[in-house]
Amino acid sequence: MAHCARSPSFLLHQVTCQLATGNTLFGPLNLSLEGTLCGLVGRNGVGKTRLLRLLAGLDSPSSGHIERVASVSYVAQQHVMFPDTTLAEWFGVEFVFSALARLERGEGRADDLERLDGFWDLPERLNAGFQAAGLGEFSPGRLASSLSGGERVKAQLCGAFLSDADFLLLDEPTNHLDRQGRAWLYQQLEQWRGGALIASHDRELLTQMPRILELASAALRSYGGNYVDYQQQRELEQQAARAALEHAVTERRRTRARMQKEHDACRRRSAQTLRTIDTLNIASFERVAWKGAAKERPGTLKRQHREQSSILNDAIEQARERVEEDNPVMFTLPGSQVAAGKQVLELDALRLTHSPMAALDWRIDGPMRVALRGPNGCGKTTLLKTLLGLQPPLSGSCRLSVNAAYLDQHLSQLDLSLSVMAHLNLGDTPLEEGVLRSQLAQLQLGADKVHLPLSVLSGGERLKAALACVLWRREATQLLLLDEPTNHLDLASTLAIEKALAQFPGAMLVVSHDEAFLRALKLTHCLAWREEGWSVERL
Repeated sequence: MAHCARSPSFLLHQVTCQLATGNTLFGPLNLSLEGTLCGLVGRNGVGKTRLLRLLAGLDSPSSGHIERVASVSYVAQQHVMFPDTTLAEWFGVEFVFSALARLERGEGRADDLERLDGFWDLPERLNAGFQAAGLGEFSPGRLASSLSGGERVKAQLCGAFLSDADFLLLDEPTNHLDRQGRAWLYQQLEQWRGGALIASHDRELLTQMPRILELASAALRSYGGNYVDYQQQRELEQQAARAALEHAVTERRRTRARMQKEHDACRRRSAQTLRTIDTLNIASFERVAWKGAAKERPGTLKRQHREQSSILNDAIEQARERVEEDNPVMFTLPGSQVAAGKQVLELDALRLTHSPMAALDWRIDGPMRVALRGPNGCGKTTLLKTLLGLQPPLSGSCRLSVNAAYLDQHLSQLDLSLSVMAHLNLGDTPLEEGVLRSQLAQLQLGADKVHLPLSVLSGGERLKAALACVLWRREATQLLLLDEPTNHLDLASTLAIEKALAQFPGAMLVVSHDEAFLRALKLTHCLAWREEGWSVERL
């Protein structure tokens, strides 16, 4: 993806962002952002989404200002819509289709021609874009809610690529996308000739970026090259930072030993001088002056040593700030073991709504660990909802024999106005508050975030909170139904969730397009979508 150097699209001047609590999220930031492809990385909760919203003009910085030269198109990681929202309304182009419909009926208004200026070919471009993305024809009256999670992402990305924007701001664009959807996205980025800032934890996508920006609380650092180059540079920086810290600590230790020797020697010389002065035949005023000078020398040296110590301490502190602390993410996953052969779930001639698939007969016994595979829109999420009784089947039946916990990919079961602690208390968690706080802190949800509404948390923080809410309940879970559980998570959090799920003693049914994640779960079976129907395979 070779992109020529361009003039700056954004200039950030001392930009600071504060939370509603008054705490500083990041800043002050200074940056010149050119019209090229660039990946944006950082830990969950550091403020990547907030930075994109600032660049898009949807939020205002707490201090500083942003010079915005380019026109932008922003694709959020959370897609908000009402159940009756049509595609035309969702894209903000309903006025175009309404005006065209009036003109076709011969009922055009006086301002319709003006409103359609520059939009005459929009229906054709949207239709072509949708078909290229594998979404079928663009129907302006189709309900946006009828699209699957991956289809919604592709639809939003279609709108962005077809816009007249100079610069794209994409927040986790590969979330929910299947393999075909990701290939389509990579092709679109290859053909894109504008600029783009893409916040992502997807290593495959980031390896295709010619530049990486890393957001931290106090800085926004730029690295030339892709994600692999960035990792190598970061490792070299950390090696140098650790070496500098070790050198600073060693230098302080050596200097302190030298200063102690100097101090002891000075005290001995001062005492010897005082004794010598008492033996001299000199005037009393001279004796007093000489004794005063002898007593002052240790104090003067002590002040000098104190100043040196302060300089050494500052050097160590500055060196320590450049060393990235190893702050691991840990996740404790409760659950109950399912005995071998015990029936967990049975499907009898089950047919899903909105699916032409043949009826499914299937049974999960014992601690089976099943991957649910298939392209976007094939019905994976619908199947999970049907298993839990959240959506009625078209025909057939489903019998669930154990306690199940469900993680919805859109987190729609959570009230975003409530905090994670409020949700846990509503779920009658058996864990005491102190234990809860400790385990949430291990998920990087510290004391400053556990009582905040979920709506103000980042996507990754919100997902970790949702995991805690569905799993840390009074009734032990024997079956996990997980729909894209790694969306929005940074790498450290993904690895922690992987480790916890690999040790879960119950049964599991997981939807994910992250092959590395699935391989780590010790799966036993795969329920895969095929054009002729669902197929069960032993792994």
